Amino acid sequence: MMNTVIFDLGKVLVEYDWKHLMDRFGFDEKTYQKVAEAIFLSDTWQQGDAGVYDETTWLEAFIENAPDCEAQIRQVYGHLSGCVWKYTYTDELIAYYRSKGFRIYYLSNYSEYLRNASKDVLSFLEQFDGGVFSYEEKCIKPEEKIYKILLERYDIKPEDALFYDDRDENTAKARELGICGITWVPGMEKTILKETT
Repeated sequence: MMNTVIFDLGKVLVEYDWKHLMDRFGFDEKTYQKVAEAIFLSDTWQQGDAGVYDETTWLEAFIENAPDCEAQIRQVYGHLSGCVWKYTYTDELIAYYRSKGFRIYYLSNYSEYLRNASKDVLSFLEQFDGGVFSYEEKCIKPEEKIYKILLERYDIKPEDALFYDDRDENTAKARELGICGITWVPGMEKTILKETT
């Protein structure tokens, strides 16, 4: 019986938009591109999600990607929380599943630094029954290991769980493990919440 819902965070319950953040700094086109490639478009970003770096070494690694843009990289890094904000429907969606008696968990690729920087945005996680951040486990979706950590830690039966994620490869891996993986698309919350109106 379906009794558990697992949420990805970025692009599902919170917006993640690094371009929105970068646009605030007024960099010229060349600098903008170099800083974007050094931070958000780099393997270093994913390695942060995988827990390879702590808060200090992550910044140093970004700077190594573009040493001539050190000042700008430090500027952006100091404001990373500005690329994450909660969707207007998030609390209502959580309340909906809670009202249906579902256990609620998160499974998210997230870096330690961004997690700490966006604590206020993610305060709604206090309403969850638990979850897994990739940086804590040193592995990321769609690696099988991170799904199994969540399932085993919280005694979740795959066949009883829904999993919402905005990336096809992540929901595909969930389905391989017997979880009902659904790729989240903008507006999906309206379909789910229409039952409450």
